[in-house]
Parts: sequence; structure tokens; C-alpha cells
Amino acid sequence: MTILIAGAHGVGKTFLAKPAAQELGLRYATASQLIREERGLATWTATRQVTDIDQNQVALINAVARILTSGETLLLDGHFVLRSSPHVHHRLASDVFRGLQCRRIVLLTAPAETLLNRLRERGDETWTSTELEAFSAAELQQAKLVAADLAVPLTVLDLPDAGRFRLALA
Repeated sequence: MTILIAGAHGVGKTFLAKPAAQELGLRYATASQLIREERGLATWTATRQVTDIDQNQVALINAVARILTSGETLLLDGHFVLRSSPHVHHRLASDVFRGLQCRRIVLLTAPAETLLNRLRERGDETWTSTELEAFSAAELQQAKLVAADLAVPLTVLDLPDAGRFRLALA
């Protein structure tokens, strides 16, 4: 099964999910890592702008299917919404998450200013507070829609610490 950890860029998905996966004995991967491994190339920029969205999702579904054949639980770090250019966001269909065999969703949230500061610390100056608010709102809306379509639990955590995050995975 797949537990999807989602949220806007800079919200702390990797920071929280990678050590939690190690502690709980889960397989951890980012969607971008699996796509890159499957396709042999990156189709996004350092500013989180994505091309080839449909082909990337097919590659991701294929990579996840191979992992799940081992019987492992996958903690997948990804998104419900992708950025193709500043202020242009694409929502991923529920069928993508059905293909990923998502059985639980944990959505991380944070204030736009927190996200903006974190992204700027990484050298990404392309985001605005307004765009991050819109992106975060779209992530939340799409997470709710996908969770309802797939009939899976959705947990929303605002700026969680490691303990609260691990509890949400139980």
C-alpha cells in the first residue's frame, strides 16, 4: 500500500517523512525521484516547474507498482497539484492516486510566508506569497476530492512536529 505525504513545496514533507519511514520500517521515496529513475531524466526545473505531466504520472504509477510487488508499504512524498509555470497549476486526477494504490493521505500545511522563506533559503525566488496561498489551497481542495473519490482517510497537519507526523502514519 501507499501512504501519500503531500503539501506545497517547502512544507516539510521530506524533512518529516524520510526519518519517519526509517523509524517505522517503511519504504520512502519522492515522486520526483521515482519519475527520474523510471524515465531516466528530470522533467522539472529547480523552480518546481514541470513538463510532461501525463508521461510523468504514468512513469510514477509504473515505478510504484514495482515497489509494491515486494509487499512493502511505501511512504510517497508527492503532490496533488503541479506547477508548469509561475501561477499555472495543474491538478492531478483521482485516477493517478488510484494507480498509485494510495490507502492513506497525509497533507502538510504551513502559512504562505513560512513556505516562501523556506523556498528562498533554497534559492528559489520565483514564488510569491499569493501564488503559494493559491497552490496550498489547490493542494487541500484536491486532497479532499481524491480522498473522497478513493474512500481513503485524509489527515491534514499544520506545521506538525515529528511526533504528530508519526502518529498520523499509525
